[in-house]
Amino acid sequence: MSLRNTGWSSGFIRALSAVLLVFSCGVFALTPAAAQSPTVLRMARNAEPGIFVPWLIDDNTALFTMGNVYDGLLRVTKDGAGVEPALATSWDTSADGLTWTFHLRAASFSDGTPLTSNDVKVSLDLARAGKRTVWKDNYKAIKEVQAPDPMTVTIVLNAPHAPLLSELAMFPAWIMQADMATATDQPGWDDTKDWASKGTGGYYTESWKKGDQVVLKRNPHYWKKTPAIDEVDIEYIPDDNTRVLKLQGGESDVIDFVPFSQIDLLNTQPGIHSQLFPIQQTWFAMLNVTKAPMDDLKVRQALNYATDKNAIIQNVFFGQAAPMNAPIPLGTYVDKNSEGYPYDVAKAQQLLSESSVPNGFTVPMLIPNNNQDRINTAIILKDEWSKIGVNVDIQQVESSAWRQARTDGSYTATLSAGPTT
Repeated sequence: MSLRNTGWSSGFIRALSAVLLVFSCGVFALTPAAAQSPTVLRMARNAEPGIFVPWLIDDNTALFTMGNVYDGLLRVTKDGAGVEPALATSWDTSADGLTWTFHLRAASFSDGTPLTSNDVKVSLDLARAGKRTVWKDNYKAIKEVQAPDPMTVTIVLNAPHAPLLSELAMFPAWIMQADMATATDQPGWDDTKDWASKGTGGYYTESWKKGDQVVLKRNPHYWKKTPAIDEVDIEYIPDDNTRVLKLQGGESDVIDFVPFSQIDLLNTQPGIHSQLFPIQQTWFAMLNVTKAPMDDLKVRQALNYATDKNAIIQNVFFGQAAPMNAPIPLGTYVDKNSEGYPYDVAKAQQLLSESSVPNGFTVPMLIPNNNQDRINTAIILKDEWSKIGVNVDIQQVESSAWRQARTDGSYTATLSAGPTT
């Protein structure tokens, strides 16, 4: 269950390099915890969540944690090919495609407060036009959200917009209780303070603050009434080997970000099962083209040609990945026969000699200090890019500082991943 960062904002332009399709892994332990009453699942994750507000989420740890707390009007079907009802039981559209009407189901938040159209309106308004939202570009087609009665939501568009239903099934459109949602958009709101997450999903957080484990408790008012586990305790263990030891010692039932080198070994141990999950996720170098010399196309092309993607696949992912030929996952809209950027040091040297920095340069590369795979990838890039006269200055920082730098564009180069499906 390797869940990696997918968030980005639109404040600056990025160039892509070293694109990989990664196959991820989760490990499960069959421990006595499953027999406890109430049932408690103990999980150790490699990263601490960031922000629990849907339209502010920019990391997978928060995303996949809050996916158990919040619902949207719609959600993606299990095969990923469509959408299905969630908080909306049905919907219809006007003949001109400008007005969409959603009919809400009878649902309650985890404190028993009934869901109303006002909660939906406030949440969607903050997602598309709030002071702090980082996902407003996804919802710019929406002109107005109306709540004509407590169980009906009307969305008026600026123009017909085919992706609307898919966008409403995305996490930034999850619904919060109106009062709490409004409070998070006010000046002075502290995202790190001890606060509860009340949603209409299967679980809720009674309280959480940075540095503590996340405790998810079963929502007694959940409209689907499906959670079989009463409580999920998620602790932050950044060191890979420590998470594995906690699993082996029975202190954790589930861990993520299993070192690829240990997958086969763990599968030989009684009571432990490791499993690969094929996912579509791109790993890439992000180059900030607003900063020299990354604003030079030939520099970016040179770095791409100088990147031995197969070396990264073998040494970081132990063969559990494949090179990509485009920044989007291999699917309907990608030319599968394109070779992309092959590894060609001579071509890279030529391009750099024709660039604004023909004699090479030093590039600071910002890396989250809790992600060993990215650290190892940066080390390989440092070696490979040095062959064309580029010195990579690897700078490891705390994950929240890394996310902030990525969001505000204060980096020159970094490594990231996304989207995960």
